[in-house]
Amino acid sequence: MLRGSAAIPFEKALEYANKVSQITGIRSAFLLGVIAEESNLGANVGTGNWKTELAHSSCAKQRTAFVELTASLGLDPDLMPVSKKAWYGYCGGAMGPAQFIPTTWQLYSNRVSQVTGHNPPSPWDPFDAFAAAALYLRDLGAGSGTSADERKAALKYLAGSNWQKKAYSFYGDDVMALAAKYQEQINILQVKPF
Repeated sequence: MLRGSAAIPFEKALEYANKVSQITGIRSAFLLGVIAEESNLGANVGTGNWKTELAHSSCAKQRTAFVELTASLGLDPDLMPVSKKAWYGYCGGAMGPAQFIPTTWQLYSNRVSQVTGHNPPSPWDPFDAFAAAALYLRDLGAGSGTSADERKAALKYLAGSNWQKKAYSFYGDDVMALAAKYQEQINILQVKPF
């Protein structure tokens, strides 16, 4: 279950998306679609507690990574919101607007720092979250900008190697519909008056 923080205003979200798009080549509207699907542009970052959501024995690496991450940021892990366990897994604990799991965040942390200049970067910081999502989506093949590659990358963002399972197709459909909506808004904003 996700809830619990203020949404990133669209203008600010678009600013972050445009900045990281210039660096990563990920289309801004698509990135906005992913972040909106994951957290409603940061409004729904989770109501879980890491001790509960990462309690299963299969979540040991996630627990360790979460504690290391919060310590590096000087944060009390008990106060940081995380997602609750989803119906399709044993571990919750996804963090921030991009909903990264702790071990994946660790993999991207240095690259996020190179994009944002934040050292260490935080999954709860919107700019860092946008950068991490864009880097990950580029690694998943979304850099071509084609609809098919973006949808496939979105599915991999959610389900990893299980991306082809029909049960997850809703996610790809939702992201692409959101991306289309955001692209329309971006196009309107880019129209210059006479």
